[in-house]
Formats: sequence, C-alpha cells, structure tokens
Amino acid sequence: MRTLTLALGLLLFLPLAAWAEEPTPLELSKVPQEGKSPQDFVPSGWKIEATTRGDLDKNGSEDVVLELVEAKPAESADGTVTDRSRALLVLLSSEGGKLRRAGASNRALYCIGCQGMLGGGEGGVVKIDKGVIIIDQLSGSREMTHTTLRFRFDPQEKRFMLIGEDVAHTDRAVGSTESQSTNLLTGTKVTEKRQFDQKKNQDVLLSSKKQKVAASKRYLEDVDISAY
Repeated sequence: MRTLTLALGLLLFLPLAAWAEEPTPLELSKVPQEGKSPQDFVPSGWKIEATTRGDLDKNGSEDVVLELVEAKPAESADGTVTDRSRALLVLLSSEGGKLRRAGASNRALYCIGCQGMLGGGEGGVVKIDKGVIIIDQLSGSREMTHTTLRFRFDPQEKRFMLIGEDVAHTDRAVGSTESQSTNLLTGTKVTEKRQFDQKKNQDVLLSSKKQKVAASKRYLEDVDISAY
C-alpha cells in the first residue's frame, strides 16, 4: 500500500508535458499504391497540408507532391500548440488519369512543434523546380538550422534520389554560420564559415573549403530530417 501511495504521489508531480499526446508517424503501409485523386492517398486521421504540382518524371503530365499532417486540433484547450506529425507523398501521373505512389516518407519533414520557435505552424515547405523536388526547412531559436534537400526521379530505380543537401547552422546571438553544400551526384562538398558584419549589414565569408565525398545513392525513404 505504501508503494502504491508513493507511486501515485510521484505521478502528481510529473510535468503536464509528460501527459501530452506524442505525434504519431504515418504508417506508410496504409498509403495506397494507386488512386484517382490525391485525396485517395490520405489515410484516416490525416489531412492534406499543402499540394505542389509539376512534371517530375518528364513525361509531360502533371505530378503531385503532398504534405500531410495529422488531423488533430492545432491547439490544446490551454492554447498550447499540438505536436503533430507530418509526412510526404510523391504521386506520379499514369495512363488513364490515375496517380501512383512513387515516394513516401514519414521522416523527411519536421513535425509541428518539433522545430522550435523558427519552425512556425502549418504551411508548405516543398517546391518543384525543373523537375526537382526541393524541401526547405528551418528549426531552432538562437541556434538555427536551415536545411534544403533536393530530390530527382531516378528512372531506373523508379524512386526519388537525394541529389543535393545544403545545411547551415547559425548562432543568431553572435551572427556566426557554418554551412555545408553537398552535390551528391558529383561527390563535391563545399564548407563555408561566415560572420555577420554589423557595419556592412551582411554576412562576410571567413573561409571556404571544397572536398570530395562519397557519392553513395540515397533515396527519399532513407532521409531523416532529425539527423541534420
């Protein structure tokens, strides 16, 4: 009895955050392989947050990139932002006007509430430029991370390959930035250090180094944004 009383007492002192519902990653197995419209690929408990369209496989037809978010209330009763998972789906157009799933990830996008002060709320972070999917995300507060990932359709594997990643870490309090820009097709990485100059009101390049790195193939499903 004494043990039970002690346990209950400890539970009373747990912070309220401990009771908060954790974001639930999308179960990719629940995403259909084919459908007539983008909505056909959205499982129960999820909704479309943003839609981006463009020709990704160079067949002249419009393809679709969906950013999904858990269909939970944006805020709790006390006004706290609800942590909600995000997911990314890439749908290619096929004969007969149908769409087929060509890429899916529950790790490429930050969850809402996982990004800190700079992450913001709902809104698209994807664009398409010349057939390349570009995912641009911010996270942090004083210490900021800016990540830009680029994916291109690999016709042999019929998957979306990571072809470039730009990652910049900035300490906003002192104005210092270290960035790495990697071309995964050529295996070239450029590392730069910059410092904000208040008199010039701009970043000043302190150093730049180019080096060769292994150009191993990675695909959309291999990327985990939390690793950056």
